[in-house]
Amino acid sequence: MHLRIRRWVIWWFALGVICGVIALSIILGDQLTPTQERLLLALGAAHWILGGVVCWAFDAVNLGNTNPQTPPSTTASARTGAQERFSHPASDFLLPGGRRSILPWRH
Repeated sequence: MHLRIRRWVIWWFALGVICGVIALSIILGDQLTPTQERLLLALGAAHWILGGVVCWAFDAVNLGNTNPQTPPSTTASARTGAQERFSHPASDFLLPGGRRSILPWRH
C-alpha cells in the first residue's frame, strides 16, 4: 500500500494539533467562561471538519497499491496506444530550407 499526502494537508493537521493543545490547556486552566469554552470547541471542530471536506474535495490523500496485481498487457490495443504516445509532428520529417521530405515519395 502506498499513501500519498499533499504537503498542505500535513501543515493543516499540525496547525490543528498545536491549536488543540493550546485550547485544551486554556480550557483546563479555568481561564474562560463556559460560553467562551463552547465557542473555542466549536471553532476547533469547524477546523477539523473543514479540513476533512477540503481534503476530500481536492483528493489530497490517496491510498493505492505499489504493486499492480495485473501484469501489463501487450495486446494490439496497448501497442497502438504506445504508438500514439510517441507520434511526431509532420514538421519533423521536413528538411530545413527546401521543404523537402525525408520520407520516400509515394507513387
